Amino acid sequence: MSFWQLFLCHLKVVYRNRSGFFWTVIMPLGMYVVLSVLPLDSLMRINYSDYILPGVAAFAIMQGGIYTLAYWFVDLRSRGVIKRFQATPIKKSELILSLVAARSVVMLVQVLLLTLIGVFMFNAPIEGNLLLILLFVIVGAFVFLPLGLVISTFGGTYEAVAPITAGIGFVFGFLSNIFYPIEVIPSALQSLSRILPTTYLADGLRNIYLTPGNWQTILLDLVFLLIWAVGAYALAVWRFRFEE
Repeated sequence: MSFWQLFLCHLKVVYRNRSGFFWTVIMPLGMYVVLSVLPLDSLMRINYSDYILPGVAAFAIMQGGIYTLAYWFVDLRSRGVIKRFQATPIKKSELILSLVAARSVVMLVQVLLLTLIGVFMFNAPIEGNLLLILLFVIVGAFVFLPLGLVISTFGGTYEAVAPITAGIGFVFGFLSNIFYPIEVIPSALQSLSRILPTTYLADGLRNIYLTPGNWQTILLDLVFLLIWAVGAYALAVWRFRFEE
């Protein structure tokens, strides 16, 4: 089985799974709409709908990796699907890369739909380069999808993995700057916030959406995400096993 065949197979799995499609694509859209109509503008220096759009995009990317992929792989293991790959010439690195590439396409669709809703429903600005948004989405996918795969290796059932995903997802989602600036959280937690990948993904996307954007303003965010991506991929290759 070639990389391209694996890539197409992973895409089919995503759009055929209605429940997963809802939580991966539809739920973040609903979250953005609800948060955008809340009267929270007085708490921010800018329109809250504009602020939250890149934040929800970052949240959707994180959720698609940490939650969706972890649960999917646990399900595959419980049904003995992963074990069957031992009988094929597929390498772990090829399987992981094809999976990340296919799911990256889904994440791009997520961000595109969020952006369209933001622009046409809430007049959200897009000041920066759209190609930079594409770059950050892909790098974000290469951070969180391998992390989701790593999480799936720590348990063989949904019950075993769910507390891990919930804990990590809570930290990544609510101790970063996705929904509010990190300056509003307790100072003791701000140091933790500044090492989380969601902080830099949301910050990078926010700089692209809300400012004309240049490499100087997003370079630190991109470098930090690339470090996370390399580390997450290496950890996934090390932890992942075809056998049960």
